[in-house]
Amino acid sequence: MAVTFTQDPKGTDVSVLRKPLFVAEPPLGKDGRPIIRKVLIANRGEIACRIIQTCRKLNITSVAVYVDEDASSLHVRDADEAINIGSIDRSARNPFLDIELLVQTALSTCAQAIHPGYGYLSENADFAQRVHDAGLIFIGPSPSAMSTLGDKRSSKDYLRAHAPEVPLIPGFSGSSQDAEALGRVATEIGFPVMLKASAGGGGKGMRIVREAGQLKVELERAQSEARRSFGSDDCILEKFIESSKHVEIQIMGDSHGHVVSFLDRDCSVQRRHQKVIEETPCAFLTEATRQKMSETAVRVAKLIGYENAGTVEFVVDIKTNQFYFLEVNARLQVEHPITEEVTGVDLVSLQLFVAAGGSLKSLPTLGNVTQNGHAIECRLCAENPEREFFPEHGKIHLWLPASGPLAPGRDIRYETAIQTGSSVSIYFDSMIAKLVVWAPTRALAIEKMAQVLGQTACVGVKTNQLFMRSCLLNPAFRDPSYTTAFIPSHLNELLQPPSVQGLPEFKTIASILPSLVVRRLPDYATALSRPKPLRNVRMQFRNQRFDPVNIHCDVTTTVNWPSQTGQEVDSAPENAVMCIWKASPAGVSSGVEDVYLFPIPNGNTTTDEEVSAAAEISAQYNEISQALRTGKATSSPAYQVQVISWVPAHGNPALPDSWLTSTIEISVNGSKLTGHVAIPSTRAHAFAGQVDCGQRIYCHFPSIGTHVEFKRDTLLSFAESNRSAAKANKGSEQKTVAAPMPCKVLSVLKKNGDEVKSGDSVMVIESMKMEVNISVAASGKFQTEWKTGDAVEEGKILCSIV
Repeated sequence: MAVTFTQDPKGTDVSVLRKPLFVAEPPLGKDGRPIIRKVLIANRGEIACRIIQTCRKLNITSVAVYVDEDASSLHVRDADEAINIGSIDRSARNPFLDIELLVQTALSTCAQAIHPGYGYLSENADFAQRVHDAGLIFIGPSPSAMSTLGDKRSSKDYLRAHAPEVPLIPGFSGSSQDAEALGRVATEIGFPVMLKASAGGGGKGMRIVREAGQLKVELERAQSEARRSFGSDDCILEKFIESSKHVEIQIMGDSHGHVVSFLDRDCSVQRRHQKVIEETPCAFLTEATRQKMSETAVRVAKLIGYENAGTVEFVVDIKTNQFYFLEVNARLQVEHPITEEVTGVDLVSLQLFVAAGGSLKSLPTLGNVTQNGHAIECRLCAENPEREFFPEHGKIHLWLPASGPLAPGRDIRYETAIQTGSSVSIYFDSMIAKLVVWAPTRALAIEKMAQVLGQTACVGVKTNQLFMRSCLLNPAFRDPSYTTAFIPSHLNELLQPPSVQGLPEFKTIASILPSLVVRRLPDYATALSRPKPLRNVRMQFRNQRFDPVNIHCDVTTTVNWPSQTGQEVDSAPENAVMCIWKASPAGVSSGVEDVYLFPIPNGNTTTDEEVSAAAEISAQYNEISQALRTGKATSSPAYQVQVISWVPAHGNPALPDSWLTSTIEISVNGSKLTGHVAIPSTRAHAFAGQVDCGQRIYCHFPSIGTHVEFKRDTLLSFAESNRSAAKANKGSEQKTVAAPMPCKVLSVLKKNGDEVKSGDSVMVIESMKMEVNISVAASGKFQTEWKTGDAVEEGKILCSIV
């Protein structure tokens, strides 16, 4: 692959021009037409979009399948045809796991082939066989190869018998699933050991067991997760190598006995045994080790005549530099784009090429596959790293890729099926998007990815965006010898924002933006109209004499600002700042304005009952009023604010559930502040001019690389909301646990009436294809009304402590 560097007069590289990915054209049939002309994609989301992209390059008709819960996904819009296959919630089984349904759907559309993507049925030999039996082409390995190498147990058994030179991790070679038998083996090979689902990957059905007493419980959980994810609860047991890297070799085989290696990827940055950051090439490997691993992967594939895309995974012991065969993923991997970027080859096109009978030997481009430059992939997931990566769900109010030099292009890829307004559903994996960058060197690729992450706005749902930036910028990641223990070993550091210098001051200044947005909204959203200004004021409300409510001021409260401890702040009075505008900005579209920022005083804290809570809030309100009357609130120097630009992004105020979104640049004392802002349009018109209505505003700040939720209030609505919150919090203790999202109860670990202590695990739930432990924050007697298998709505009480 040709790489051209353009230099300025000083000899500095200023741009890199690379050729597009090589795309292999599918072979023609005897009739002169392409053998594959229409493909049904038996998958969803971003991988379906990726396959559609290559089909479009080759003029192949793409057929998407979707369920009711995913009808707004981009893969439905982008495909040439789209077929609804039912509902996950209302069907007896997941339609994406229904072999007969998918095959019959393909036949009804006159497709010649089915692409399984990854996950779901992609490594299911029965599915591949049924596709073949129906006279269709399966774009993947043969059923026999999948049965032999796609299953972790059978692959190791096969290699022991036919390729003893391939190094295997010590483990249990039998098929018993008895906890006692596995316990004896674990004791023989020594703890810690790893339990793995034999039929699939992706971190599902994997558990590290460090002592014999944990094995039975962890085996049951691994089997349960494996059964739901892959339809089989078979698990294997092997030695867990503590100081290791997860390195894999991408291969492609054809039906003529040829296998090509596309070399290595380092996938060692993992949480919950799932990859979140991948890179290629692996900087830790020597060329000799890389070549040996590549040869081993090709040897394994040729043993059984492997066809199509596959990944041979290895564990590399960094202490001994010895590598061990781990497993074969008999499918296209999530992280395949980084291999495409450094080798210059469209791997999906090769899948179609070999599935139609093409010979890899006929493609001169594959005669000498090399790696050029460095590529990194980050998986943007809807999850909360501060809560043990608990999955999140909800609506994405603004999706805005990086712009300018970091905009999507030849060296920067966004692989996703979401857009502004998309919902992150509990029924699917939590991955929102894959961000992929290429650069000439590893150091440049790291810096570029950190910038792309910071500039990408994903507003409305909590993600791991800031966490991944912390990973990339951590000194331990710069050391190529980092291991799969990178995240757990550095978790406290990684939970801290990557740029803490000046963060408290920036937080104060940033509170100006939401105040400005809401106050100027009538000027920039001309379709909105003002309602009656006092229609929602409480009955019997009376202003105090000299009450400053009509002064141009409001209160901005930060809801989830990242702190230097790695924990998010909560919406609380101590996080509130009063913005006092010197003059009304109404009708002003430009010019400099003065605004004073005054931290809201906490008032007198008491431990009395409800009546004292109301008195406390009233005292706080009086103190604020006094500060405004006496000029104390405006005694510090004002900030000079000027709007530089206000560019609408997305949103339709006419839609009842739409949000107004804009990219806004302002100058604060001469320094530029940029924010990508989202605000509910249905409440925007209802807010302007009212005194008792709070307003939620989301702002993504590229300066800190994440979005922040604010609550903007008038003084009255601030006092009212604090009054009710104070009543609820007086003397309260966390004696109930509510469902964090819609979920299913997998097991209840305690009986009603059992004594429990704070921190004890009491239930296990499943949501977004993940198992989650539920623990209590108080001591007492456990009570629940739920049982195994029950579906629980978000917000419902799961259990209580009495």
